Amino acid sequence: MDHVPPGVELRHLRGFLAVADELNFTHAAAVLRVGQPALTRTVRALEDALGTRLLERTTRRVALTEAGS
Repeated sequence: MDHVPPGVELRHLRGFLAVADELNFTHAAAVLRVGQPALTRTVRALEDALGTRLLERTTRRVALTEAGS
C-alpha cells in the first residue's frame, strides 16, 4: 500500500480484520483480548478515517459492506 490515509493506524486494521473474520464484535474482541466497546470505537474510527462504512451492523449480525469486502 503506497498511501495510508491520515488517522489510520495498525490497530484499526487489526480490529477490522478480526471483526471481518468473526462477523461478530464480541468474538473478535475476545480474539484480540480487548473489550467489545473499545473494538467498536476502533472500527468506527477506521470507518471515519476512510470516509465509508466497512460493516453493516444490526442487533443480531454484522456483515461486510461492498467497501469492506
